[in-house]
Amino acid sequence: MQRVQGEISRKKQAENRQINTVRLNIDVQKNIRDNFRDAVERNGRTMKEVLTIYMQKYIWKQGELQRNREKRRQKITRHIDKVPLD
Repeated sequence: MQRVQGEISRKKQAENRQINTVRLNIDVQKNIRDNFRDAVERNGRTMKEVLTIYMQKYIWKQGELQRNREKRRQKITRHIDKVPLD
């Protein structure tokens, strides 16, 4: 019985790890697409790999910028709270 439960939980974990993918269509000029394809292939990559990595880095960077803005707002708010009002 315990062995069966262990197998079921492993299957559920594997299902949860599966990544849902979607198709992304973008319109760019033909020469841009061709130059981009050539550039990524020269570096041993595919357009999909490069664009996926770029999007992940972009998301991370935007998160970092948002956190930095929040920190600055908090710092300004703390500074304003310390300034006496005369």
